[in-house]
Amino acid sequence: MTQTKEQTVENPAEHVEEMRLTVKEAAKQVNESPGVVRNWLRELKAYIPTVQGDNGYNYFDEPALKRLLLIRKLSREQNYSIKQIEYYFATGETQIKPELVNEEPASGIRKDLAVIMERMERQEQFNQALVNKLDEQQQYIKDSLNRRDQLLLESLKNTQEAKKAEIKKKRFFKWFSKENE
Repeated sequence: MTQTKEQTVENPAEHVEEMRLTVKEAAKQVNESPGVVRNWLRELKAYIPTVQGDNGYNYFDEPALKRLLLIRKLSREQNYSIKQIEYYFATGETQIKPELVNEEPASGIRKDLAVIMERMERQEQFNQALVNKLDEQQQYIKDSLNRRDQLLLESLKNTQEAKKAEIKKKRFFKWFSKENE
């Protein structure tokens, strides 16, 4: 008459309809983390048929697990956002059909992009020409400064040579003027 715990529960998945699962257990059943299931429960509470226990906890039975599996499928396989899943349930589980993309705006955007790219190319060419012109001006300034420095040095050298020549003349004439005295 006494049965062990192992004998009473053959396969937990077979007795899901009899069980009341916690968030953690339900998360394990649907292959999600408990945090994800809690988030779904918080955001989609109206669409997940949970059973509330005497302690205030939410428990999941078979219909709730089926709903969690559907939410997982919509979220993971079809890349629905929480808002899209909520819309899916609110509209009687009708599939969200992607809107057809009108090619005209895309071609207009492509034309605008081509114009922008062309203008950027012209701007780059202008910038390069400007850099070249600035380099030429910088070289001209350096050359002009070097010529000016050379002219100043030559002028200074000529002035010093003229002073030396003047001093030599004065010395030469001093000798003659001393002898005459």
